Order: sequence, then structure tokens, then C-alpha cells
Amino acid sequence: MSPRRQIRIIHTSDTHLGDDWDPESAQRALSAVVDGVHALRGDALLIAGDVFDNARVSDALLEFFVSEIGRAVIPTVILPGNHDLYDAASLYHRSPFCDAPDNLHIIHGTRGQTLTFPELSLEVWGRAMDSHTPAFRPLAGIPSHRNGHWRVAMAHGHFHYPDDTEERSSPIRPHEIAEANCDYIALGHWERFEDVSQNGVTAFYSGSPMGASTNRGSVAVNVICFDATRTNIVSVEQAALPIPP
Repeated sequence: MSPRRQIRIIHTSDTHLGDDWDPESAQRALSAVVDGVHALRGDALLIAGDVFDNARVSDALLEFFVSEIGRAVIPTVILPGNHDLYDAASLYHRSPFCDAPDNLHIIHGTRGQTLTFPELSLEVWGRAMDSHTPAFRPLAGIPSHRNGHWRVAMAHGHFHYPDDTEERSSPIRPHEIAEANCDYIALGHWERFEDVSQNGVTAFYSGSPMGASTNRGSVAVNVICFDATRTNIVSVEQAALPIPP
């Protein structure tokens, strides 16, 4: 079994490309993330749901996205969320994704799917959302078996604090994080940066690139460092990236 590599992952979510409010800003924010992956020495990019705002976006916008991800070069994993569901009418079935670059990977398993990147000693698990309801559990089905690689789970949904009383769609419970057999959980659905780690399992919302930033001239992403030389330490920090003009 190969030893784990020391790697850095860039985590973002909720880019909402094609929204009606300010579509050009959303595109510039994505470009800022792509521009920043190399400056941040990222080995992989994760976008944890709601990449697109709705299924009606144009093919031209899908082509823009595919082209931008090609610029990233590093492996990029997309998890469909509640705004870009992976169902029969999913935009991910459309023609621009047929010519997607080799570094773009879309999680399409609605009961869970693992993608493996041996060159990074990394596996990424996620459950593509096909229905945004209280019955959909984003973390259900994480495999118990490990192959010695770093394991990252991606999930798009609402974290329920212990005192929450309202039942929400796509719930994520504290015990599900605490019991997850993984090294990091990359969360999407909330616009803000938030640490919801439980019982030693590191789990963070990145927030949307613009929503997580404290500066209107920049975006913010999570940078996760996996360090196999220091007793498998996983550290998380926010990084600001300038928005291109």
C-alpha cells in the first residue's frame, strides 16, 4: 500500500452560475477561484453543490464553466446540489459536458459514489442529490472500508444543530458527521464559512466564494492541508483571492 501524500485541497460551493441577480459576478467569482488554485498550490478542487443556479441556464454558460475548469488543470470534483439536481432533466446530461476536460469529474451516484485519485493518495465520496426533501440524507452510505488513502466526503445539505426544531430538506445530523469514516467533509448549501466538526471528524462549510468573503473585491475558499508527516493532521484555513476585472 502506497503511503499517503501530503496534499492541499481547495473547497468551495454554491457558485450559482446563471443566477438572475448578478450573473456576471458569479462568473467572475468562479474565474477567481480557478485563477487561485495554482497560487494556493492546490492539488484538487472540490465544488460542493449548486454550481449552477437552475437547470435552465444556457449551453453557453455550461461551455464557459467547462472551459474554466479546463484552465484549472488539477482534478476538479463536482457534487450536484439542490439547484442543479442530478435527475432525468439534469443539466449535467447536456452536450457541453460530453466534451468536458479530463480533469472534470462529476459525482452522479445518487446512492453514493467514490472517485479515486491514486496519484494524490485520495478518494472522494459523495451522494448526488436527485430530490431535495427531508428524506434525502447527504451523508448516508459512506463506505466503512478504507484503502489507506485520504478520504474526503462531499455533502450538500443543512446541518442540524442539537437545538434545531424545524425539519429541513437534505438534513445533516451531528452524529452522521461524528460517525463518518473520513478525514474531511466538504459541505455546501450555506453561503457562509462554518466549522461543524464533530468528535474529531473535520467538517466545514466553505460558503459561496463571494458570500464567505469579507471583502467585496475578493472571494474566499477553504484550503485543506493533509499532512501525513505529522500524525495525519488535517488543517483548514480560509484564503482570499482577488476577483478579476
